[in-house]
Amino acid sequence: MSGCAHNGILSIMDAYIAKYGSAPDAVISGFHLMVKREYTDGELSEVRQIANELRKYPSRFYTCHCTGITAYEEMKSIMGEQLQYIHSGDEIY
Repeated sequence: MSGCAHNGILSIMDAYIAKYGSAPDAVISGFHLMVKREYTDGELSEVRQIANELRKYPSRFYTCHCTGITAYEEMKSIMGEQLQYIHSGDEIY
């Protein structure tokens, strides 16, 4: 569980695996990918790259506000059911 990964979710995953020897079952974190304007092609490319790397893990990912809806939707198109958007107060089963 991480508040906001500050563009470092891949590093966080690497550190977790180094410490515990395997990927977590679930990751709850903002990915800090939101921008308050239209995304540039380079930014969208980075979002896609992160999604492609995350989908290699067996983990389920739950993300929230600082990921941003546009980035979430882009990632969701790549990660499918492996990625869910959550809000404060949501329950995860």
